[in-house]
Amino acid sequence: MALSSKKIIIFVVSILVLLIIIAPVVSYFIANNNAKSKVAEFTKSMQGACSIQYGDVSYNIINRHLKISDINVSCDNEKALFIKEAEFNHIVSGIPVPLNVQADLKGGTVYTAAKVFKEYGEYASKLGYNNINFQGRITYTLGRVSKDFKIVTFNINADNIGLIQGQMKVPNAYDTDVKVIYNNILNSRPASFTFDFSDKGLKNTVISKFMQIAELDNNTIDEKIKNAVYKRALDTDNKTKANYTQLEKFLLTGNTISISLSENNNKSLSETINSFDITGYRKLLNSFKNAQVELVAK
Repeated sequence: MALSSKKIIIFVVSILVLLIIIAPVVSYFIANNNAKSKVAEFTKSMQGACSIQYGDVSYNIINRHLKISDINVSCDNEKALFIKEAEFNHIVSGIPVPLNVQADLKGGTVYTAAKVFKEYGEYASKLGYNNINFQGRITYTLGRVSKDFKIVTFNINADNIGLIQGQMKVPNAYDTDVKVIYNNILNSRPASFTFDFSDKGLKNTVISKFMQIAELDNNTIDEKIKNAVYKRALDTDNKTKANYTQLEKFLLTGNTISISLSENNNKSLSETINSFDITGYRKLLNSFKNAQVELVAK
């Protein structure tokens, strides 16, 4: 469903932000003998909109295995992200960030009420998701020659929401400045991704909230979904018609939906995110055409 798709993309980008913030810490452990003081210097240099605190740190120089506990990321003096334990493996060093890292994240929490998530977090809070608890694995590569940023493995299980799995590729992302890398990941074209979302509570939460507000029963909601999809797909191209069909299938009977963006669409991640609108059901549906994503419901 459209709202589910938006939350998936926002959640993915939120985890990306966390990785980009933490990655330089990993590189300091690889490249410096006095690692703890370097980490302290790095976190101090990041003071501004966001800050990082962490607990115990251990690093095995033989197998390049790094473990950090109790990672807190605060933005605008509000807690935004927390990771109880993060284990980093298969680390290939690079400047300013490692060129390859596998991150296993345990006991994670996204605090959606934080202002850093803007209206998306506000809407999540209205659905009852003030805290989104998650765990999973992310593996990324960053090419110093190819310049490509790739998420090779993305496997995140968010409590009461669902399981998100997929891959991503963004060209021309590499730079010697971590802030520029982050900006490139969001804005470089053409980005591509495929994410499979297996619903474990989000769809029912959204529909139940809509039923409560609209004071309609489930059968009436189903008919409104069918009518809305039919009317909006009627005069669209075949690709958009297919998207609406898959959206309807997911809303009514499906448990899984695939969301993909092709390089042929010539879109950046930020453009794809901004093309979604949460101000109304009609705009949510229309946003799929603007985003040029492909949907497959199962």
